[in-house]
Amino acid sequence: MDLTVLVDNNCKTDYYLLAEPGLSFLLENDYQKILFDCGYSDVFIRNAYKLGIDLTDLTDIILSHGHNDHSGGLLRLEDLYRKMLKAGISLNLKTILAHPDVFEPKLNDRAENVGFPGNTANFCDVFEIEYSREPKWLTPKLLFLGEIPKYYNTEYKYKDETALVYKSYNGLIIIAGCSHVGMPNLIEYAKKVTEEPRVDTFIGGIYLGNKTEYKIRELGIYLRDQNIKNFYPCHCCDLNSKIILSEYVKLKEVYSGLKLSFD
Repeated sequence: MDLTVLVDNNCKTDYYLLAEPGLSFLLENDYQKILFDCGYSDVFIRNAYKLGIDLTDLTDIILSHGHNDHSGGLLRLEDLYRKMLKAGISLNLKTILAHPDVFEPKLNDRAENVGFPGNTANFCDVFEIEYSREPKWLTPKLLFLGEIPKYYNTEYKYKDETALVYKSYNGLIIIAGCSHVGMPNLIEYAKKVTEEPRVDTFIGGIYLGNKTEYKIRELGIYLRDQNIKNFYPCHCCDLNSKIILSEYVKLKEVYSGLKLSFD
């Protein structure tokens, strides 16, 4: 399986791709082309174009959760597809797979809705939506995790967050949006569903911007004990959190255009 970062908060010198406070990955195997999150705007589309990636033949779209920096770009993808249909270009109906609560409002501390900024009522001729709280195997190796139980305390009050898990020969590859539910909850549930105790790689957001140093170090100890070989924190992980976590686990860089491959 190949993973390409279409957009992240960071970009890299000489890559000449755009960055934004959002996240979008493209996953590809021999049979599927899966878009995992859509960022905040059309940046993921513009970066895909520059990378020579065709987004018209996507087989699936997975939303990790409903926050606008992961779902907002879906409206720009809808616009692109509608323009193509209007021009007489035929497209297969794209399936969106997500938790049933993904498009419900998400309020921040100021009571502002930071959830999906559009209306799904007009999706019917472009997208079909499949909701699932339960885990679902997309391939014999790739798992949609469904609703993540909260074994450990978390401040995230919504239930819509999920993740993807790839079962590689070396252990689990966990692909996350923001990890609002808490990395320990996400990782432990992934191990339980897959019956695989080894975690080889974690890539995705780890929302730690409002956490105390004690909480960050507590997570660092947990991650060290997991013996994760490849740790790619990105998107909503701030510099201070990365500096502290680097005392416990080796961090790897993420940026728009990064490409990874897994067996």
